[in-house]
Amino acid sequence: MWKKLRTIFIIVLNTALLFGVLELGVRFFAPSKVSTTYLEGGPLGQEDAVLGHKNNPNTLARVTAPEFEVEYYIDADGFRGRPGAEARALDPEAKTVLLIGDSFTFGATNDYDDIWPKLLADRFAQEQRSVNIVNAGVPGYNTAQQALYLERLYEDCKPDIVVVMFLPNDLFANEPIRTVEGTDVAVSDAAAVIKAGPGKRSTLESVDFIKRMMMQNDAMYASLYLMTPRREFFEKPFSDLVQSKVDVTKDLLARMGNFATKKDFDLVFISVPQAFQVLYKASGQERDSVDASMPDTVFGPFAADHNIQWVGTLDPLVEAYAADGEKLYYRYDGHFNPKGNRVVTDVIYEALLPALSKGSPEAQPGL
Repeated sequence: MWKKLRTIFIIVLNTALLFGVLELGVRFFAPSKVSTTYLEGGPLGQEDAVLGHKNNPNTLARVTAPEFEVEYYIDADGFRGRPGAEARALDPEAKTVLLIGDSFTFGATNDYDDIWPKLLADRFAQEQRSVNIVNAGVPGYNTAQQALYLERLYEDCKPDIVVVMFLPNDLFANEPIRTVEGTDVAVSDAAAVIKAGPGKRSTLESVDFIKRMMMQNDAMYASLYLMTPRREFFEKPFSDLVQSKVDVTKDLLARMGNFATKKDFDLVFISVPQAFQVLYKASGQERDSVDASMPDTVFGPFAADHNIQWVGTLDPLVEAYAADGEKLYYRYDGHFNPKGNRVVTDVIYEALLPALSKGSPEAQPGL
């Protein structure tokens, strides 16, 4: 009896020692730590009574993570810009394109020169088109916040075109706009977005490391995603929860479409898939019960009836990935990498040409 217990004790002890060595090795050679250092100002976000939060002006931050190291600069107007550059005035003779969205529009995980808003401005410059680009992306925003932010920014920007980036996580997070003491406000978890600290370290980085390695495999990535509660949003038929989120989102789209009609500007929604959707569809192993094209299949037709141009990017991203197998997203973080930004830039550029071709003077884009 004692001999068996001694054997078990030795096995447990050796296992614990090996795991401890693995944990220390991962922390030293391949840490999962995400750290934020504020070089000027900070934090990146500040509270807002209507929107929940917004970008914090005059902030420069350096973020280091396993997959990237990047600097974010927020100018005096609260928009992302080139580190050290001042906010630029809009050219009154140029057409203005206002970009509304979350971290994918802000350009999270990417250097300023690699984000699609900057690439779009560069493309217009190369074509000698007169366009102001205003990047009003705010990390953590859902569609309700985007709708209210658009209404706030409109008078200052007077855009000819508004581009709104939509992702499935917007559908997950959307809640109805509430009226509080006569003011429309968005429901959000501002505290989860506004963080002044240096980031956080996982309790067991070895577990994160194993997960990071597993997510490099396409099939494993898709399988892991389909094990999460978010699978419900891609399943057919819709559950009561998903249907309620769809209804709320349609109300928000209708509000933005009505605002566009009232103010007479073109409203373009760019639908961007999550990495799971691209990998799942590219695999050719789709199941009848899972709709990887959601939300395009639901909101595309609805948008057309509400003065909104809906542009899907799933197929172009799938085609780009299938062509050379080069990753489009940072797998562990989930945002676009530079290649993903380049692909969607091409799609957005082509989508905007009809509205921009209505005639404008030659000038340099304002970004």
